Formats: sequence, C-alpha cells, structure tokens
Amino acid sequence: MVEFRHSFEMLTKISGNPIWADRCEEVAFNSLPAALTANQKALHYLTGANMVQLDRNNHAPGFQNNGTMLSYSPFAVYRCCQHNVSHGWPYYAEEAWLASADGGLCASLYATCEVKAKVGDGTSVHIVEETDYPFDDTVVLKIGLTQPARFPLYLRVPRWAGDSTIEVGGESMTIKGGLSYVVMNREWKDGDVVKARFPMALAVRTWKKNQHAVSIDYGPLTFSLKIGEKVVRYGGKDDWPEMEVYPTTAWNYGLVLDSAQPTCSLELIRKSGPLPDQPFTPDSVPLRIKARAKKISGWTLDKDGLVGKLHQSPVRSQEPEETITLIPMGAARLRITAFPRIGSGSDAKEW
Repeated sequence: MVEFRHSFEMLTKISGNPIWADRCEEVAFNSLPAALTANQKALHYLTGANMVQLDRNNHAPGFQNNGTMLSYSPFAVYRCCQHNVSHGWPYYAEEAWLASADGGLCASLYATCEVKAKVGDGTSVHIVEETDYPFDDTVVLKIGLTQPARFPLYLRVPRWAGDSTIEVGGESMTIKGGLSYVVMNREWKDGDVVKARFPMALAVRTWKKNQHAVSIDYGPLTFSLKIGEKVVRYGGKDDWPEMEVYPTTAWNYGLVLDSAQPTCSLELIRKSGPLPDQPFTPDSVPLRIKARAKKISGWTLDKDGLVGKLHQSPVRSQEPEETITLIPMGAARLRITAFPRIGSGSDAKEW
C-alpha cells in the first residue's frame, strides 16, 4: 500500500498529471489509516473493501498468501511491512508541495503544513497552509515574503470537486469542476492570503465489474458501515500486543437507495468542534452518514472465513428497513464498503 502510494507521488512529479495525486490521496485517506491500529503500534497485511473479521487464522486459499494476513501485529509477522508502513504519512508530507519548472510551487496534496522554498528569481517564500481537509473543503494559504516576488502558484483541483472558488487579493475566480491544476501567476507580497474551496458532495459509485455493488463517497472520502468491535489479544507484549478484531453487530446489509436520486436517501452529519488529533477512529470521526438499509440473510462468511461473494444487484430482502451509520473508510477497521443495492422490481433477484 505504501509502495503504491509512493509510486503515485513519483508519477505526479514525472508526468505532471494530477490524476496520480488524486489516487494518492484516495489511498492515503481510505486505506492506510485502517491498516494500522489507532495508536499506530500494530498493522495488518491486507486491508480490503469488505472485511468483517480480523482474526489470526490462515484464510488460504481464499487469500493467495498462507498464514496470518488479517490480525494486527507489531512484530515481524508481515516481513517488509513494518519498515515500509512507517513511511506512509512522511511520504505524503514530503510530496504535499512540489516545485514547478517555471520557478513556482504546486500544492499537490492538501494538509495543514508549512513549506519554505525558493521561487521566481530565487526569493525565499514561506507558506503556511491551514485546513481540515479531507473532512472539510476549504484550504487557506498564508504567504510570507521578505520582499515582493513574481512566481506561479499551482493548486490541484480534485476530480470529485464541483465548481471551485479561489480568492486572493480581494478577487475571486470560479473553476469549473473536474480534475485540473489552476495556476495563479502574479506578483505576491508578504501577507497575501489564498482561500480555495473545493465543494464536496455526497455521491453513489456503482461498481459495474463487481456485481453492480455501490459505495458512498463524500469528496475524497469513501464510507463504510460502522461495525461494533471486540478486540482480543492473542500474543505480543503489554505495550505491543498482537490482536484480533471481531464484529459485535450485524454487517450483512444492502443499501436502500432512491432509484432516481440515490443521494436523497443519505444524510450527512458533521460533528461540531475542532478536528481531533486522531480523526480516523469509529468514535472520533468528524463526519458520519445515515443511510437506509436492509439485512440480507443469505450473506454470510464463506468457507474460508471471509465475507461471502457479492451477488448481482439489485437484490431482494424480506427484512425490515433500518437506519445504519456509515463512517469514513479509513476509520473502519471492520468494514463493508461495497454494498449490495436492495431492490423490489422485476430485476431484483433473491440472494
């Protein structure tokens, strides 16, 4: 996972194509956090979209690899992972800002940070970035200069963003939605402030090659079912335990979505207050989604102890409708992320 993300970062620098930075943030926000425990003392080898039991059992031939692939371990169970996974967030920080060939700077990946660099004719610039991204859509850049300097400043407009707005020097511009860079080539002075807003919206993604299952997105975040967790220690030391995680609540849900306007069936809830230091836990996440769903009684673990294969959506369910909670995928150690879609028409099949 870390290797894939670093490859995306390198491809961004080589090609200049913003798609690679977009894919980098998708992995960083949705897959990396759940590969680790919240205190980052242990990791597991495989982090899938649908994974509801993280035990130490051998799940081959369900997985190609033999041995423990799912439980959390701080030690040498997973070969190269221990010394690779620690590079994940440092790589993200390292590639957040890039130099451009025309003497400018590019904000490639967004996070609260600071950057000091040489721009234009060699003038030193200090930029302080303030944001709650990816949980909020606004990025503020505060420019610090000892003297005015002309240089281009690039901002990546994410592929999922609606019409974005950039404000600087009392002027505002609107950027049509779609993956791109916006460049501001101007004379900058100390104290200039850039405020960018990349509007986020709820979206339903259909996986046509995965039985027409659906996932729920909000900006760069994909959401998973919130599943109750029971953590069981099976080894290791008190400060560095090896752990299994089992579900304490049902996971076999399909989503009930309005056929004409699917996002109308969803409600985004934002927690008030400042962003927590560790936002990627089931209890600390600042965003949640309420969704309508029904259990699918025939959807169970398979013979290898893994989530049973999806059936073609839409599927029928005779179970009562419930309201379920979705949380950002990166906070969901146990997760259902690719959901069957519940239907009742002639095209809906029994599971």
